[in-house]
Amino acid sequence: MKKINLFICFFFVLQVFALRVCAQESDTIPFRIIPLGSNKEEDADNLGDKVKKLFIKKKRSPNTGDLEAKDYILHEGKVIRNIIISTHDPFGYSLKDTLKQPSKWIERAGNDIHAKTKRFVVRELLLFKQGDRYDSLKVSESERLVRANQSIRRVEIKGKNVAKDSVDLYVNAIDSWSMIFTGSVSSSRVGARIRERNFLGLGHTFDNRYRHNFERGKSLYQFNYSVPNIAKTRIRANVNYYKNEDEHYNKSISLDRPFYSPLAKYAGGITVGQRYYQDSLDFVREPTIQNNFKYDYKDFWLAKAFRINNYWNKDITNLVVSGRYYKRNFKETPSPEIDSIRFFSNQENYFLGIGLSSRHYVKRKFIFNYDIDEDIEVGKAFGLIAALQRKNQKDRYYLGAKGSIGGFLSTGYLGVEAQFGGFLNKNRLEQQTLSIKTLYFSNLIAVGQWKMRNFVNMNYLYGYNRLHSPADLLSLHQSDYLGIDGFGDNREVLGTQKLMMEYQLQTYSPYEFLGFRMAPFFNASFGVLGDSKKFVLNQENPVFSRFSLGVMLSNDYFVFKNIQLSISYYPSIPGRENNAIKTNVFDNNDFKLMDFDFSKPSYIRWNRWD
Repeated sequence: MKKINLFICFFFVLQVFALRVCAQESDTIPFRIIPLGSNKEEDADNLGDKVKKLFIKKKRSPNTGDLEAKDYILHEGKVIRNIIISTHDPFGYSLKDTLKQPSKWIERAGNDIHAKTKRFVVRELLLFKQGDRYDSLKVSESERLVRANQSIRRVEIKGKNVAKDSVDLYVNAIDSWSMIFTGSVSSSRVGARIRERNFLGLGHTFDNRYRHNFERGKSLYQFNYSVPNIAKTRIRANVNYYKNEDEHYNKSISLDRPFYSPLAKYAGGITVGQRYYQDSLDFVREPTIQNNFKYDYKDFWLAKAFRINNYWNKDITNLVVSGRYYKRNFKETPSPEIDSIRFFSNQENYFLGIGLSSRHYVKRKFIFNYDIDEDIEVGKAFGLIAALQRKNQKDRYYLGAKGSIGGFLSTGYLGVEAQFGGFLNKNRLEQQTLSIKTLYFSNLIAVGQWKMRNFVNMNYLYGYNRLHSPADLLSLHQSDYLGIDGFGDNREVLGTQKLMMEYQLQTYSPYEFLGFRMAPFFNASFGVLGDSKKFVLNQENPVFSRFSLGVMLSNDYFVFKNIQLSISYYPSIPGRENNAIKTNVFDNNDFKLMDFDFSKPSYIRWNRWD
């Protein structure tokens, strides 16, 4: 425990020092640096200053969000007389030139078969209505919420004074192309998949997939349908069913209402489902024995946000209190010879969480998309989680802490999250976990007409007093939490400590054809496992790596994630082969933005068995 405490203190001091160093201007960057998006980085977003503001109270300044300052000056407090909403098909329209119309036949043809978003769908996302007084914060948040709708590509809310004390608001939105159909044919399989993110213009999404294997005489089927906002309540509904050719399946129904905005007061959710799959806990004998896992699960949670005085500049600060009940009831488990401690057994979990969440959003471009506004969450969150777990006729108590902070430095964005927690079982501490995550992406670099950005993330897991079960160990399994794509079901290297680091150089091509762009990228991933006796980076633990070159095929008009083509080189895959080359195994989904929401309490994510 002393080693853990010393490491936490060392990491905190190191991060504060890094923030102070990184906040200094650099004179050695050989390329022209473009501020993120069209705006200059604001002093209020400087993460070094944020650390100071944790201890220094400051009077709140007007929060105009992404709105222009003149909107705040001209409209604030005036009565909203009318709200005029205009939605447009994906092709040939522009927010900058509202008179622009589709001129090409292919644009008109695409628009004809597209279901344009209904105006009431946009209206239900707004945080204001006719008769309200103009609030720049609510207008800015409404624009962000509309933009977050996957069926809409661009949105703008503008005000126009119509009298001394009243204003009309114009909401203009341009859709994304929302449907895609794909198919595959081979000597042994045939399949088809249709995905729609704006069904009938209602904003509903569905994903249907079917594939038949002629050799095995079995099929894969997937059905998923989601309603993002039921009757203005912000409640989301989802029905999901998935079954693959090995008869593994997952079926669930859920209703949930997240803290969709820092202004939201209530959040909660209900999920019920059943899962069945086969896997092996035997990592030594060959061939491995497949065990059956089948369980029902129920998940209920509720959270309440209390607005507190806003001392943290533009951030919206809430005290959040939450509770959760989660139950897992096993129908099929491994035999006692395989699972001697009954790791896989029925369990009930009662959670209670309390914490502070302080956040706002900054609009930027060229992050995950080309020249499209993206909302970057900045702020901080700190909280405690307590839980009672009933498992194997015993009660265990859990206590954990979580803290995260993120914002813009002079050189880019940096976010840090740290969690620590563990169980108390009859005066014995067990399954203690330390988790540290960092995410950094640089300012935009311009080289001629090309643009590029550096992304770096780091994930560290440390486990102490883990249980005597292979299911309570870490691996580099590609399906494991923080695994390495392309390693397959590799279990040759196991441990209770894991460090994963990843770097990516992403380019943004200035050239496009029918909205399609090919953006080359380079990715390098490193992973190392070790035990709990000493820090994972030492001579005894080999570092495994993957180096990838590829192109990301994106389309400005589509709502779907980018298509990637890549070739990867693996110097060593333990127990398999050296100098391996694989194609299209890399999936660029690791660089996810930080989240400063503190709502649904849970245990710290450890591995794929959680």
